[in-house]
Amino acid sequence: MVDFLKILLSLLLLVALTGCDNDAGDDNKAGSDMDSQASERSNKRGPGPGKAEKDALKRKFSARPVPVSTAAVERGRLDAYYTSTATLTAVEEAVVVARTNGIVEAIYVEEGILVSKGQALAQLDTQRLSLEVGRTQTNLDSLQRVFNRAEQLFKRNMISPDAHDQARFNLEREQASLALQLHDLEEATIKAPIDGVITLRHIKLGNTLTPNAPAFELKRADIVEAVLNVPEKELSKLKPNQLAKVRIDALEQAEFIGYIDRVSPQIDADSGTVRVTVKLENELDLLKPGMFARVEVLFDSHENTLLVAREAIIMQRDEQRVFMVKEGLAVVQSVTTGYLMGDLIEVVDGLSEGDQVVVRGQSSLREGTSVRVVVN
Repeated sequence: MVDFLKILLSLLLLVALTGCDNDAGDDNKAGSDMDSQASERSNKRGPGPGKAEKDALKRKFSARPVPVSTAAVERGRLDAYYTSTATLTAVEEAVVVARTNGIVEAIYVEEGILVSKGQALAQLDTQRLSLEVGRTQTNLDSLQRVFNRAEQLFKRNMISPDAHDQARFNLEREQASLALQLHDLEEATIKAPIDGVITLRHIKLGNTLTPNAPAFELKRADIVEAVLNVPEKELSKLKPNQLAKVRIDALEQAEFIGYIDRVSPQIDADSGTVRVTVKLENELDLLKPGMFARVEVLFDSHENTLLVAREAIIMQRDEQRVFMVKEGLAVVQSVTTGYLMGDLIEVVDGLSEGDQVVVRGQSSLREGTSVRVVVN
């Protein structure tokens, strides 16, 4: 019985192994069939693009016109300006100081007030000075009488020449003292030395001032200056009386007209610059010392000259070029330029009036590139 069971198990195992081999064969056959189908599909599509086809596609793409914008070369007037910046300064300014000792008794002006030369600004206490003047005047009257008697006696030879001279000396000395005291009394009134605007008040009521103590600062208001530090290589462009346009940032770019008043004859050795002073009228009192100014000095003008957009110029090493459009193709043209004026540049040589030059899209261009003008 045991032997029979062993034989039965062996038969079952053999059947199972035979089934696995058949399945594996079916799988291999299926894979082979899939490879065969893929190969047939590939053969139906044909081979991929070769190098010749790729080159043809590249040439076709590169032959497409490049979109560009152009502008025409025109004739017109060009004004050449030297541009710089400066801070406005007063043409005249002064620090008003006390000329004598005294206590501030009254102040007549405040900052921002326009004053005239000789106008009273403040008053120092004069009581002590007035008393001294009165005393000296009394002494002077007495010495005058003494001198008059000495004069009469000297004419009669009743006093010596020395006594006569001493009487005259005493009188003249007291006269000098009175003149000095009257001067101090006048200087007790602090006055404006120039026409201008009070820009700073140093004193307050009750302050005790000594000679040369600052009391006020004032600056002339009707004229202001803009001092330019011009590089020496630009100096040949600038001369006195040249017109200057000045724009003030603080006044919303308001424009004022001035002129070059003077050019320093000396070059600063440290900075290599020259001081050029532009003078501006300030009748409306809009310009204030310390304002930031943008200055343009007109130094040359060209009438009926060729002008082109500045952005058309391409710098290649030391050569200036533009791309012209001729019969739908980009053509490189060397040019010589002159002055700049805003967005325009003067063309001295290389172009003619009416020529169409590329102002946008140059970066994609080469000589002979096909172009399509999209904006004129």
